[in-house]
Amino acid sequence: MNNPLVSVVLSVYNGEKYLDEAIESILNQSYENFEFIIIDDGSSDKSLEIIHSYKDKRIIVISRENRGLVSSLNEGIEVAKGVYIARMDADDISLATRLEEQVIFMEKNLDVGICGTGIIGFGEDIKEKPWLLSSADKTIKTELLFSSCFAHPTVMIRRELIVKNKLFYNEEFLHAEDFELWTRMVGYAKFANVKRALLKYRIINDSITRAANRDEENRYKVIKSIFESYLQRLKIENSEEENRLHFNLSENIRIRDNNIEFSSLESYFSKIIEANNREKIFDNLELKKVLGKKWFWNVYYRKNIKALFSKYFFYGVWSVLSK
Repeated sequence: MNNPLVSVVLSVYNGEKYLDEAIESILNQSYENFEFIIIDDGSSDKSLEIIHSYKDKRIIVISRENRGLVSSLNEGIEVAKGVYIARMDADDISLATRLEEQVIFMEKNLDVGICGTGIIGFGEDIKEKPWLLSSADKTIKTELLFSSCFAHPTVMIRRELIVKNKLFYNEEFLHAEDFELWTRMVGYAKFANVKRALLKYRIINDSITRAANRDEENRYKVIKSIFESYLQRLKIENSEEENRLHFNLSENIRIRDNNIEFSSLESYFSKIIEANNREKIFDNLELKKVLGKKWFWNVYYRKNIKALFSKYFFYGVWSVLSK
């Protein structure tokens, strides 16, 4: 493969259980002009043996000592020959038209630097459920205030965008390296998500990411430094109490598990909206809808009738229905 348009990058560490399915889902893509860079990150199980069992000429194998996912992804990007970098995880399954649909989208939208897709969550004893993400650039970049705006294994990125601007993954943000990277990329290109679920995302209770999320305090420190940096675009400085509130709003499970007062929400949202009115960073309507969705879920979990009459609830319903 001397001139592949796409370089698929997959890193695996002791992932023998699901690796076959992941590899075959890429090799069976309807789109064929790609190289498949598979990095065995020091596995001690049969991962490397499984990789070598495939004789497809598009596969490029890198095997070495364990360095971690972030280092592996950066290495894959550096050796890639393709115009586009397509991410893939060792326990997920790409649907057959994933690469084709993303390439078509990127070729038609030359100002888009990163393109993700929706996902289908699945796993043992889990009913398959599609999850579509926001598709418009202005919405995605507003949602980035609180959390990652892409399903990481689905993204396709223009390699030149990364290399030219030195936008590689940062190892200081382990298990949130994608979220941090997107916040640095916002000023360089438009973002988009294809309005279709094109990857089956395996939900594993003992996965590394889920374990990291359960380590609440360390997770807070990592995530806080990301959203604090992003909030600087609005020239906002938070108190510790506001940072904790922002962190708790970043995922629905945290909204559910924390008793968030609506008075605190209203005060904090007003602070963000006033800063945006001054700095004009985000689309004002999209910002209200993103904040409104947080209000909506707090109403859902708190069962507070009075909160239904807030303007934020209206924007939240609008945001949820527009999905």
